[in-house]
Amino acid sequence: MSETMLIIEAREPLAFPESKPGTQFRKSLPFVPGAVLFGAIGQTLAHTGQFDPDLLRRLRCRNAYPMREGDAWVRPLPATAIHPKGDDQHMRDSLVQRVCWERQRPPALLYAPVDADGRPWEPAGQQFYTIRDGKLEKRTVTQRIHTRVAINRRRGTAEDSLLYSFFAINETIPNTTTPTRFIGSLALVDSGDPETWERVKALLRERVRRLGARQTTGIGGVTLDLAPSVQDRKVRERVEALTEQFKRQIARYRQLGGSFWEPGDRQVLTVNLISDAILLRDGWLPTHELSADMLRDLTGIEATLLRSFTTTRIVGGWQALWQRPKTTHVAVRYGSLYVFETAHALTDEHYAALERLERDGIGERRAEGFGQIRICDDFHLIDWEGKHGSTEQ
Repeated sequence: MSETMLIIEAREPLAFPESKPGTQFRKSLPFVPGAVLFGAIGQTLAHTGQFDPDLLRRLRCRNAYPMREGDAWVRPLPATAIHPKGDDQHMRDSLVQRVCWERQRPPALLYAPVDADGRPWEPAGQQFYTIRDGKLEKRTVTQRIHTRVAINRRRGTAEDSLLYSFFAINETIPNTTTPTRFIGSLALVDSGDPETWERVKALLRERVRRLGARQTTGIGGVTLDLAPSVQDRKVRERVEALTEQFKRQIARYRQLGGSFWEPGDRQVLTVNLISDAILLRDGWLPTHELSADMLRDLTGIEATLLRSFTTTRIVGGWQALWQRPKTTHVAVRYGSLYVFETAHALTDEHYAALERLERDGIGERRAEGFGQIRICDDFHLIDWEGKHGSTEQ
């Protein structure tokens, strides 16, 4: 698989509405959906006479999330992220403690965390984060309302007394002249022909100049830049680090009288959704659960699903070429995650299968950015017991 990082810089306000038509007064998505990049590439290929359905099926156009200069990556916060009520500047992860408490149930101990001031911790919601110098930082974008006059398509003139308004992402960071930027990635599966991969990258750099909705009203201008993929922690290292955290917490609850639970040489791992995922059980039945059977079919790993943290939403889309709506699906929201305990110690082949799964994704419409995953997200591996803070930028 060939892969490259993608930096998107806004030259104009950007709008990515979740539905069409009827987008008036609805906020834009706070990121660049992979489906937008997929559509732009397909449209460019068609206009240049190079349309290739097989090439488009092998593409993986992943979501691009808000970034700041120097960020190596940005991802959604997992659903287990929590913060004190009324204070969203300090976060921590509830995954290990909560799963262990639900499995062991120490007597006279409730899982209801509070901070030093007695404030209960609550879910952080859907936000984006990165880690800089060992410190967690949040990433956000701002939006504003744009108002336009409707055009009479028959006469080609402004329609009298008819205005419409929509939200769009600001093209600059508030109180600065720094352009709003997004970071994502693009990959090509089974890229045996280097010329094809270079052609795709050249199309992005030279031909794609606008993204998103409302392009005829001065919205959507962008500049695309490609960068080499960053070196990341190996899947094996992440799985072993998370398993060690679980073992330490299990030992604490055992001392408090919790039920027996001994992973031994088995591993505990998470499958985190970095983008919305469209999952089908038995090939046709919509589901919000990545079951142990599905994991075995994808990787060959025998495991037990300990816990899932998921929410769902309805996703559709719009065929720009055909001017028709896409099929509606039930999707699991980004930030959701699944916790598995393996039946046996993982081998090198199993770790290689997890790495392939991480690159290729899960579920339907992966070419459009759906189904991107990460095994044992870095958020779960932070040492929350030590001093740690978070900031928003």
